Amino acid sequence: MRLLLFALGFVFFGTWMNTVFNNYFQIGGLKINWLLLFMLVLSFRYSKLMFPFVSIFAGIICDSLSHGIIGIYGASFFLTLLIVSQVKKIFYSNTFLSVSIAVLGMSVFEGWISLFILGLFEPELQHSSFIISTILPIAFIQGLLTPIILYLVIWGENIFLKDIA
Repeated sequence: MRLLLFALGFVFFGTWMNTVFNNYFQIGGLKINWLLLFMLVLSFRYSKLMFPFVSIFAGIICDSLSHGIIGIYGASFFLTLLIVSQVKKIFYSNTFLSVSIAVLGMSVFEGWISLFILGLFEPELQHSSFIISTILPIAFIQGLLTPIILYLVIWGENIFLKDIA
């Protein structure tokens, strides 16, 4: 129960970062998906099946903030974190570098899933140009920011989850 509240706390913190911080801080006009970043780091950190379901909630929050089609982020977050629950055994070392590389790869995967779902609703969408111009740079930036987020999660574990962490 404490781990669920811990994850929801980071979901709400990520929501605040998406709404406030992204308005003032953008690298190259690209907005970082803080909710995805927090969910990926938490999912790599813990082996609970709860995180893909919490990510549906985080994705629906992203959908409501983007004023787009409701369910695209929720479905893509859910599928991405299900894949993470299977491939995180490869990144067993849980170091800053390995989690950064994993977040970069999973961010590209999530962007591709979102683009695929969006392409079902808008067939004239240019997939390749959108991947190169938006998804890859955002994934690279999120990979660079992952050590900071991982450090923040470890700090939160030491404060709130002393006996679990």
